[in-house]
Amino acid sequence: MAFFDFVFFTLGVTVGDEIKKPTGINLLLKECRRRFRIPENIDHYSEKDFREAEKKFIKLCFVGGQLREQNK
Repeated sequence: MAFFDFVFFTLGVTVGDEIKKPTGINLLLKECRRRFRIPENIDHYSEKDFREAEKKFIKLCFVGGQLREQNK
């Protein structure tokens, strides 16, 4: 059994369903990616660096709580 299969089995989620269901964590992840993928970042980073920077930004969003609404 692969690690992720074990995690989903433990959580009671069948493999494949985690992508179909818009769970809270998936929605937060999607929002973090949307906020990071702006033209300024896309044009600045190489592909490899972009992925690393995006991972760090997502971690900051989850750990640091950066998903609050910003006043525009």
